[in-house]
Parts: sequence; C-alpha cells; structure tokens
Amino acid sequence: MKQKCSETAFEMIEHGMTIGLGGGETVALLIQELERHAKKVSAVTPSLDTMELCRRRHIPVLPLETVSHIDLAFDGCDELDYQLNALKSRGGIHTREKLVAAMASEYILLADEGKLEEHLPFHVPVALEALPPARAYVKACLTDMGAAVTERKGTQKAGLVISDDGNYLIDASFPEAQDVRLLSNALDRMPGVVGHSLFHKIASKAIIASESGIRILEKN
Repeated sequence: MKQKCSETAFEMIEHGMTIGLGGGETVALLIQELERHAKKVSAVTPSLDTMELCRRRHIPVLPLETVSHIDLAFDGCDELDYQLNALKSRGGIHTREKLVAAMASEYILLADEGKLEEHLPFHVPVALEALPPARAYVKACLTDMGAAVTERKGTQKAGLVISDDGNYLIDASFPEAQDVRLLSNALDRMPGVVGHSLFHKIASKAIIASESGIRILEKN
C-alpha cells in the first residue's frame, strides 16, 4: 500500500518543481521513484534522515532557511481524519514540518487506510516542542488540561531528547478524543510552546492507499 501511495504522489510532481519531503517509509519510496524516473526536482525537508536519503539518491536538497515557497509537499502521519486533521507525533520534527506545510502551495499527507478515522482517536500522544525555560510550566498546563505528560528520553544518551532546534520534546496523552479545533487553539496560545504535532486545517489533500486501490481526500 505504501508503494501505491508513493506512485500516486510521484504522478503529481512535475519537472522543475521544488518539493517538500517529510519523513517515513512512504516518503522514502517516493524518493526512490524520483531517482528511478530521473525526474528533475529540488527537495526541501525538515528531516535529517530524508536529507541524507535524497543525497544518496542524487536529489538536490535546498537548505530550509533559504526557501520561501514550495510547489508541493508530501508527508506521512500517525492518525488522520476525514477533515484532514492529523497527528504527526512520533518523528518529533512537527515544528519544521509545519513550516514546510506553510510554504507549500499544496501540503499532501500520505497514509494507508488503517490510519484514517472518522474523527481523530488520539491513540498517539500530542507532541509539543517547548523552550527549555518553559519546561515545568508547559508540563503543568498540560496536566491541568487532563493529559498524562511524559518527557522524551533518549536510549543512546542520558537525559531528555532535544529537538533539532535545541528545545525539549514533551508528549501529552489525552484520555479520550478531543475537539481538534479547541485543543489546537489552546496549544497554540500556550506560552513557551514552539510547536505541536496536531495539524488542524493544514493539509490540502491526503492520498489514502488500501488493498482495493487509491483514493484522494481533498479539503472541503
């Protein structure tokens, strides 16, 4: 299904485009398609892993800080609903992913049908990137909102996981599904939060792969 998804994404890309590429297996397959067909594009990515893969596959990568517009951007997700709201928590690069999404004329999510729900179930936590001085405050605010709060810790080093921009990553697990709009607005307003992994009204399309084929959801 991931291969079907990547092939559909590939067909949307034209020669000469600047494209955004997130992380994950489907994006990796899309990069292989780009190399195999020698489609001439430039890539922008929030993911160090994707950057290295592009370079190995001979796809030029532009530094994120030098780009202000992207033609199309493609990214995976952890959960997705029919209104194209999504959770993108596991990678921990959601702040940069939202920057790429804002630059793109179209931001397109790639998913298999197992990730699509009528409403986001919040089976995965919302990840927040918080400024170091705001660590205790943000944790207290999330606890007051009813979330179970954990800080990400590395397996290869002592201490907390630090984002690519030097901030702490905090996971907030909510006991039940939330009102996406209200929660997103509350997290956006929380002082000290640089970004969060709840993508509300950001995606313009989603390519959904199933055993029976491909369908494309579009923003209403």
